[in-house]
Amino acid sequence: IAVSTASYVILDFWSARNGPLSKRFERQWREDVHQLEDSGKLPKPWFDLKEVLIIGGTPETKKMLRQVQHPLKTNPKGEYRMEVLIVAWEEEGVRGVMVQYNLEDIKSKENLYELGRTLILNRPTLLEEFKL
Repeated sequence: IAVSTASYVILDFWSARNGPLSKRFERQWREDVHQLEDSGKLPKPWFDLKEVLIIGGTPETKKMLRQVQHPLKTNPKGEYRMEVLIVAWEEEGVRGVMVQYNLEDIKSKENLYELGRTLILNRPTLLEEFKL
């Protein structure tokens, strides 16, 4: 049991750092949404979504999103729509994703809530950062 638990932990750690970009994003996005939902700071309509529209902001992002399932829960009787703009980026060897949430009332089309989050998918190691 100890060997299988240790193997799982090591594989989980490795995949979080070295797995495909789409899987690293999907995992971090899911964890971030769970953290937000558990915080108690989101408006009630967040939990009553009928529709979720995912928009890839760049060709690279659209390609990545074909391999990702979103973590937002929907309800067929919900009264709200969530539009999520996702833009992958890279700067000085650091890769990340910007996630912009726009929550709107389906009937009135009124925008009720906006939230932007940035997820860092990799960071250079000290050796890479200082080019040692």
